[in-house]
Amino acid sequence: MSSGTWRPANIKNLPPEAAHVINQAVREINARIDVLNDLRRPHIRATSHVVFGTLPANTAVDITMNVPGANTTGAVHASPAQGLDPGANLIWSAKVSAQGQVKIRLLNPTGSAVVVPTIPWNVSVSL
Repeated sequence: MSSGTWRPANIKNLPPEAAHVINQAVREINARIDVLNDLRRPHIRATSHVVFGTLPANTAVDITMNVPGANTTGAVHASPAQGLDPGANLIWSAKVSAQGQVKIRLLNPTGSAVVVPTIPWNVSVSL
């Protein structure tokens, strides 16, 4: 047999359970590669209590959080460390707004004001 016959694209007539095992192995390998790629990228993490107060209906509020080392080319993920009221239907986003500062925007898309508790927010910036 030539070496080309052993390529995965040339494998034929596998029982369904064998194909499942091979697919699972490939998914696991890809997941591990993703983890390794994340480890190569430096991350900056910060946690701080954020005060949004009361958000009026259909309004967004921006809060700036100090995150030393963050720069404007970084990708940001922000989330409340504790749950917000699930009935409030709030939406948030974040971006590095200036060197060392992350702006968290919290939007109240509802027709009623929402009181947002003062809780810690976690921010992670991938550089």
